[in-house]
Amino acid sequence: MFWNPKKNPREVFTPRESKVNQVMYIERPELEEALLDGLLGTKHLVLHGESGSGKSWLYKKVLTDQSLVYRVSNLANASRLGNINEEFLNILNRAEEAKKTSYTETKDAGFNAALASANLSHTDSYRVGSKEPFEALLSDLHAESKGNNAVLVLDNLEAIFQSQEHLKELADLITLLDDDTYAKYRVKFIVVGIPGDLRKYFFETPNLSAVGNRLKELPEVFRLTEEQTEQLIKRGFVDELEYLNVKDKLYNEIVEHVIWITDRIPQKIHEYCLALALEAYRNSRPLQSDDVKVADRKWLEESLYQAYSVVEASMNENETRVRRRDQVIYSLGQLNTSAFRAADVENYVRSRFSDSTEDVQLNINGTLSYLAKQSQPIIRKTPKGDTYVFADPVYRMCIRIMLKIEQNNQLVKKRPLDTLDLDSYLF
Repeated sequence: MFWNPKKNPREVFTPRESKVNQVMYIERPELEEALLDGLLGTKHLVLHGESGSGKSWLYKKVLTDQSLVYRVSNLANASRLGNINEEFLNILNRAEEAKKTSYTETKDAGFNAALASANLSHTDSYRVGSKEPFEALLSDLHAESKGNNAVLVLDNLEAIFQSQEHLKELADLITLLDDDTYAKYRVKFIVVGIPGDLRKYFFETPNLSAVGNRLKELPEVFRLTEEQTEQLIKRGFVDELEYLNVKDKLYNEIVEHVIWITDRIPQKIHEYCLALALEAYRNSRPLQSDDVKVADRKWLEESLYQAYSVVEASMNENETRVRRRDQVIYSLGQLNTSAFRAADVENYVRSRFSDSTEDVQLNINGTLSYLAKQSQPIIRKTPKGDTYVFADPVYRMCIRIMLKIEQNNQLVKKRPLDTLDLDSYLF
């Protein structure tokens, strides 16, 4: 059969693309409206959400649609270079708008607009009359926007969130934007990252509580709805690639499978759909049901080693008789819903491990809370706070493969990594 692919799948599904894929962007009206309202307000904004949830595409789409001039400062560079002001200088240098011949950081104490400026003072050998990096960057944004409002995005907050020194510097910068010297440039901050408790940190830190009042935390950027996920799948496989027809049984099967396997995380959807589409593209034919199994295998193989170590670290460290936490983790892997409550988990644990749970208080809430608070958690709370989801959908698949039940069907044991058989799971 002659088959003429319309596009290369890499042009359609773009999981690592920093620029907004305008064709594949799925509108998120509530989040977009909240961000737009925040831009029209007086406070600086905190945009947070789990990795891969679409934060960057969201703010870039809204800022572009509003014709707002903006620049992005990567706080991972601030961590690497030593401070945020060095990252500002890095941005200026990349744009060839400032030349630095020597630079020595000096640190002072205090916290208000005047002292914040002192905290960011430097010993420089700039040209006479040149500005320090923060003001120079604001000035450039002001000039580029022709005197209108502009935005400075501070992305990857998680890169500095464990550093009190960097957070203090961020607080200084936020405070300075209220000072006439800096306010005249009409630049608003959007702080973007995984942590959602930046305001709480400032409120609870001595001398920094006033900074919390200068920030507005936007609703969490969460996973797509099932309807939005299907919209993305249809746009890619039906409209752009023409690999599927919505009337086909295979279309519905793929939609259901992608929703389940990716947990509706936008980046994961793009990653998985790209792997799936490439199977058809490489074989010069439309999608077939067997392609799903191949895509599943590749999806697992890429992440299995890391996922195994994370799940293993969450299991019971001691050889207890029951290993209740391991029973809970095993049960999480068996649930077929993307979100689950403590009651859902307890019902499964009591049903599957009835001999060791009869007339016993299980404290499932405490176990789930413990698992969600690990440095690399396998689950996390949803914005509503009463349900949980997997932090990465690959953890669920890994749990199903690596854990088994022994000793009268009550004790959970892990299979060694080098003995895992993906074929037994996938086929």
